[in-house]
Amino acid sequence: MPKLRGRWLLPVHAVFALVVVSACGGDDEPEKSSGKASDLKAQQQGQATLQRASVAMGKVQSVSFRLATEGKPSIMVKGGDLKLLRNGDAEGTLTIEQSGQAVEMKVVALGNNFHLKAVTGGWRTLPKAAASMMYDTSAVLDPERGIAKLLTTVKAPAAQGSEKVAGKDAEKVSATLPKDAIGGLIPGIDSDLPGQVWISKADSRLVKVKAEIPPPAGGGDKGSVIIDFTEFDAPYKISAPK
Repeated sequence: MPKLRGRWLLPVHAVFALVVVSACGGDDEPEKSSGKASDLKAQQQGQATLQRASVAMGKVQSVSFRLATEGKPSIMVKGGDLKLLRNGDAEGTLTIEQSGQAVEMKVVALGNNFHLKAVTGGWRTLPKAAASMMYDTSAVLDPERGIAKLLTTVKAPAAQGSEKVAGKDAEKVSATLPKDAIGGLIPGIDSDLPGQVWISKADSRLVKVKAEIPPPAGGGDKGSVIIDFTEFDAPYKISAPK
C-alpha cells in the first residue's frame, strides 16, 4: 500500500475541532438568513403602507392637527392646535418660545395675510410670506412640501406592528424623516430625524408623526415633537378676525 505523505495527515483532535467549528457555524446561518428575511419583510411592508398613505393624504382637502413637544427640543414652535385648508388658510393657536418663555398666540392665515394675537394687545396683520418663517400653514397639505412628500421620501421605513391612536387601529412605521420634508411640518429642522409615523388601517391616512430631535451642536437638551391629525376633509370656514 502506498504511503501517504506527512503533509496530508491531520491529528485526530484537529479533525474533530474542524468538524465541531463547522457544525457550530452552520447553525448560525439559518438564524442570520431568517433575520435578514424578517428585516426585508418589515421594510417592504413599511414602504407599501407609506405609499398607500401618500396617495390618501394627497387627496385630503382639510385637516386638524395638534402639535406637542416632549422634553426640551431646540425648536421655536413648542405647540399648536390648527384647522387647515389645502390652500394654506388656517385658524387656531400656536405656542412660540420667545426669550425662553412659551407664548401662546391666536392665529388666522387667510389669503396673503397672517393675523396673530398674543395674550395682551390686539390683532396684528403680517404678510403670510413673512409669517411663514414662524409657521408656514400652506406647506402642510402641499403635495410638494408637506405630508404627502414626507410619506414618499422617508428613508429606511420598517413596519413596527399595530397600535391604537385615538382609539383607532393604526400601522406603525419607523423611519428616518428627511429634513426637507419634516421641515414642512416642524419649522427650524436642519437635519434628518429618526422617527415614527402611524397610518390608519381604515383609510390609510396619516394620523400621527413623532420626530426625535437631538441636542443642538453647541449643547442643550434633546426632545421630540408629536403631531396628531384628525377631522379629515371637514368643511372648515376660515374668516378674518374682527
